[in-house]
Amino acid sequence: MGMEIILGIVIAVLAAVAGAFGLGKSRGTNIAETKADQQRTEERAAATEAVAERRVETTKGARDVQQTVNHMPDDGVARELRESWKRPGSR
Repeated sequence: MGMEIILGIVIAVLAAVAGAFGLGKSRGTNIAETKADQQRTEERAAATEAVAERRVETTKGARDVQQTVNHMPDDGVARELRESWKRPGSR
């Protein structure tokens, strides 16, 4: 065998290894990007659900307070406000 044939085989093997490495890296990058996108989507969905739950709880609380106030006599509402309501930041 001549030196040219051996050198050609070595170069072909190195090219095949480099091609396989590049292909594997490309596939790995795509898989990682897909997983990251999926995780971001799940996090957004969880955050949206948490906001919706807080909004529902707040709405329920406001509705309960409104119903309580509607069933109280006028002087009862005024008395309740004087006894329990304070400005934010006051003692």
